[in-house]
Amino acid sequence: MKKIKILLLLSFVFLLSCSTDNQNNDINIPKYAMTAKINGANFEGNNPFGTNMYSSTNIWDYFPLQDFVLLQGENGGMIGTQEINIWLKKSDIAIGTYAIGKETFNTPPTHFIDFIDLSSPEQQFTKNGSITITAVNTSTKIVTGTFTLNVVADLSNPNLPISFVINNGTFKYQYAN
Repeated sequence: MKKIKILLLLSFVFLLSCSTDNQNNDINIPKYAMTAKINGANFEGNNPFGTNMYSSTNIWDYFPLQDFVLLQGENGGMIGTQEINIWLKKSDIAIGTYAIGKETFNTPPTHFIDFIDLSSPEQQFTKNGSITITAVNTSTKIVTGTFTLNVVADLSNPNLPISFVINNGTFKYQYAN
């Protein structure tokens, strides 16, 4: 049920979100703005509109738009089967490595990663990971980095195995206009 609600909300938000008339001038944008290995399989994604632009909408009030920028990577277009969301705190878009803890929804972290797999019958919760920002171009507003993530089906049961191991993650997104 959680996946259906998330899918419906994300679909609605994507239909209302950013337009494609925002162009960036960075000639080194790769074909996919986000790549990773998910349990050993290749993940290649862009935002729901097929570009590397940040999302101008956010359905989670836990990450308010005035404080965070959302980088979305989906494989398969507007409603892909897998999605990786990275929230970067605007005041902390700087070169460095940032540890990601488990989902708590108590105090917003500096940066956070979330993974959704609509083809899995299990729910997905962030257990831990990291984001490394390797470059920030303040002229083109492009942020580049790497990430890792471990996802579990139930945070309350520490004995459950990790459902998804996401490693070798990369991103290169425009984080502002």
